Amino acid sequence: MEVYIIGSGTCVPSLRRGSPGTVIRCGNSMMLLDSGSGTLRRLLEVDIDFKEIDYLLYSHLHPDHTSDLVPFLFASNYGSEKMRTKELHIIGPVGITEFYRALKRAYGKWIVPQSYRINFMEIADEELNFTDFTLQGFSLVHSDHSVGFRLKSREGKIVAYSGDTDYCPNLIELARGVDLLILECSFPDERKVEGHLTPSLAGHVAREAKCRRLLLTHFYPPCDDHDVKKIVKGKYSGDVILAEDLMKIVV
Repeated sequence: MEVYIIGSGTCVPSLRRGSPGTVIRCGNSMMLLDSGSGTLRRLLEVDIDFKEIDYLLYSHLHPDHTSDLVPFLFASNYGSEKMRTKELHIIGPVGITEFYRALKRAYGKWIVPQSYRINFMEIADEELNFTDFTLQGFSLVHSDHSVGFRLKSREGKIVAYSGDTDYCPNLIELARGVDLLILECSFPDERKVEGHLTPSLAGHVAREAKCRRLLLTHFYPPCDDHDVKKIVKGKYSGDVILAEDLMKIVV
């Protein structure tokens, strides 16, 4: 599997970090996990054609994680060479289907597929099977119906993605023994906010779950003024990577 960090930041505008977005290639499948503002354009910077993305996965429905869904669907109906023809799977928490219906009421035909089909799937604590991977959902503690994703390739590699979450038992199960844990780390320890993790909590999660590698992302600007990696390494002895926009990791 190949992992591309499209945006390692949050809703707060930053010259260093874009809003959340992560691409995972697995076999012949490509998925985009969350699509904050600017994701669509930044895909070009890692040479990814958005029309080749098979799956859109949403961890929850906050604006900083979903705001490029409308541009994605709008652009899919246009193109100098060809319109999108590949079926698009949109997978998210309970409510994702009604979320799209509300967007459609606002934007009308401009986000209705013209040359392709959308397949919506709502996921909570269950497993879905696809050609190249299995996808397991875990309900997490952030907003209503927030969900984390555990992806397992046919070769047995496992990547877990938390989205936004606070510490909870399901987060440990999501992350248990994975090859790569993509974990949010929003605020420094002294600025803990309900529904989000800090470096110390992230390290604790990684140690308890015994993941092989830890990739931290979703940094609010105050995190850039702290030695996040040092704090995490005080709790977790494994490999720690701090996400940067346009970073690529091979699993």
